[in-house]
Amino acid sequence: MNDKKNQNNGASLLGEKKTKLESQIAELQQQEQQTQKQLKTCQIKAKKANNLANCLIATEKFGKQFLTEAVEKEKNQEQPDSFWLEYFLRDKIEFSLKFAAGKEAFMELILKATERELNSLRQRLASIQSQLQHQKRKFARLQARRQGKTLLECKANNGIGCLGAYQCQNCRINYPVAESEALKGGSY
Repeated sequence: MNDKKNQNNGASLLGEKKTKLESQIAELQQQEQQTQKQLKTCQIKAKKANNLANCLIATEKFGKQFLTEAVEKEKNQEQPDSFWLEYFLRDKIEFSLKFAAGKEAFMELILKATERELNSLRQRLASIQSQLQHQKRKFARLQARRQGKTLLECKANNGIGCLGAYQCQNCRINYPVAESEALKGGSY
């Protein structure tokens, strides 16, 4: 009974239609789809945060320029009003200090956190896609053996064959182009 179960790659004899390997592939595909959705959402969030950061930088430049021009205009008058000049200078310094602190807090709390989340999701997606490709290759080997095909040994000494763009001659024979394209999965 164990021999039949092993030949069936983990499928129970109670009429289960999917093998354990097929279930793993389906689970990885589901994880890949969920991670891709999360990645898209995070990319949108990162783009918005980046746009806001750029707006903050532009606003800071505009604010400094406006206050600098107002101070220069007041200085250049024949009879400068020292009260207004003092007011403009105080506003310029206060604006710069408050805005710089707010911009730095935004960059640290929002922008960097979003970028870290985005990188984490990209790494998770790459890991899932790598596992998925590995499981699909194992399934393709299993299917080929079930069909009575004798598989040639990989010249790169990789147990499941060459993965990725480069394939040795034996792997090209074992896995025709149509199967190789199906094994590539999502993009990295």
